[in-house]
Amino acid sequence: MILSFLVVLMSKRYLLVTFVFILLLLGGFLIDSWYSAYTSLFRSDFPSKAMIQNEGVRVEGYLPGDPLDLVNATLYHHYERVTVILGSGDTKDYCDRTGKCQFRTLAAVEISCLVGKLMGSYYYETAREMGYNDSAARKFALDQVSRRVNSGNWLTFSLKLAIGRGEIGNEKHLLIILRGPLDGAVENRIYVPRKGVLVLEALDDRTLYREALLVEGITGISCSKG
Repeated sequence: MILSFLVVLMSKRYLLVTFVFILLLLGGFLIDSWYSAYTSLFRSDFPSKAMIQNEGVRVEGYLPGDPLDLVNATLYHHYERVTVILGSGDTKDYCDRTGKCQFRTLAAVEISCLVGKLMGSYYYETAREMGYNDSAARKFALDQVSRRVNSGNWLTFSLKLAIGRGEIGNEKHLLIILRGPLDGAVENRIYVPRKGVLVLEALDDRTLYREALLVEGITGISCSKG
């Protein structure tokens, strides 16, 4: 009787260990697939490529055609939320230690202003259609932009997984990534690797800022001039 009980107990423990092992295996597989999907954003085999004349910056996209049009379409699309990534943890440590990231900060300010203007225009028009006067519509638009644009993010592992599984960077949630030398940048380029994602990649922060200004030029919206 006792022997039978021990056999049943050992069998249950074996099944439990097996079940936990399978769960860990599946979890590891999912994490690896999400992380791989994140890293695939930074590939170089895009079907559309164009050089911005006299700038030394290439524009690329995941769809055939004119990549500048794709950048435009990506930014002018209406999103419910926007997330701007300033860089990796290594870059954050460097910025905190040296205080030499002014141009990266300026790039983030410009690109955040750009998407804020685009989103603000949508909510201003929405408010006017709802019967708001000009002043109230502007306040409504500002409130919406403040709640929906998050521009102070540094990359974490959990954030990379969220990007990899498509929770951030899709047709409802725009993702913009600033990618400098400490983040893994290998050349100067602006690209759309998938729907709802824009990457500014540069070999130095000064060029990263210049790329933000180039994006403004592509969209026809200038934040520097108000």
